[in-house]
Amino acid sequence: MEKFKLKEAIMAERLILLKRCHEHDRDVCQAIEESRSFLREYLFWVDKTKTLADVEKATEKFAKKWDDDDEWCYNLYSIPDNRFLGCIGVHNISFMNQSAELGYWLRLSETGKGYMAEAVKALETELFAAGIHRIVICCDVHNYNSENVARRAGYQLESTQKEALYHHTGLHDMDLFVKFSPYPVRGFELKA
Repeated sequence: MEKFKLKEAIMAERLILLKRCHEHDRDVCQAIEESRSFLREYLFWVDKTKTLADVEKATEKFAKKWDDDDEWCYNLYSIPDNRFLGCIGVHNISFMNQSAELGYWLRLSETGKGYMAEAVKALETELFAAGIHRIVICCDVHNYNSENVARRAGYQLESTQKEALYHHTGLHDMDLFVKFSPYPVRGFELKA
């Protein structure tokens, strides 16, 4: 399949996904600081993200990856009150294999409200419509919040990979959830 670009803004019922940019860096930094101990349990980058400058450097990297179609990162804002909720990104994109991986996090004060399942569904709709066939969500086997998001969004547990995920206490087992596009696979010719 050919490369494609995702929209810079994706609407969902109660939130909007906006391409990560410097305009949102203070919101991201504040949310990380507010939720540091919660996020640290499952996200390796939290300990390395301590200042606004760290967030700005990450945003620069995400911008380059967006331009190169290597990764698409979105900030989530609630509608209509425009509260920063968290982030969701498309990683490990393989246009040839028509596959991608989703990663996400929410600030602690916004968990348990269904926002991330809604964001996952909005983003997967765009990916499936563009031709992605397989979407994967990976999470620490102890990250029940992330697992619940995957399950609520209709993802099925495909496998548990032993000692596959870095954690500040050592390597943890990782659950891999998958969902397939409802559309026919594109780009392959069937021979009679």
